[in-house]
Amino acid sequence: MNAEINKFNSSTKLQLNPDLAKDWYEKGERLANSGNYAQALACFDKAVKMHPQNNAAWVFRAVVLIHLERYEEAVTSCNKALTIQPTDKQAWLFRGAALNHLGRYKQSYDSYDKALDIQRQSIGQKLMQMFKVIFKLGNSSNNTTFVIRNF
Repeated sequence: MNAEINKFNSSTKLQLNPDLAKDWYEKGERLANSGNYAQALACFDKAVKMHPQNNAAWVFRAVVLIHLERYEEAVTSCNKALTIQPTDKQAWLFRGAALNHLGRYKQSYDSYDKALDIQRQSIGQKLMQMFKVIFKLGNSSNNTTFVIRNF
């Protein structure tokens, strides 16, 4: 596997600092996006070992595990991400996907529902911010149009 990773490094001209979790994360992301899930998993494993609080690495690790059909591990990875950031809608979404593959439909539904709740809250917060800006600028149609286009 190291030979494949080295081959990938030379083909993409990626300069990797093996002491930086960020580099392992970025390499894992590139490998995953090119369909090299086993190699990507090795990179995400290194990234989370070096920086266990890297929520994004735990989530991307779960995505890779789903592609590898390792659903229980994907759920565990999502759960770890959710202990770090309980409002990560991506972690809830991929947790739901992994649980669905395991046939745990009620838990899957609950995870999807949680992701939707977070999305709704995010939209609600954005609308409140827009209304506050419109109120500060004055409630004219020009101000309203400007705020809507720029949010």
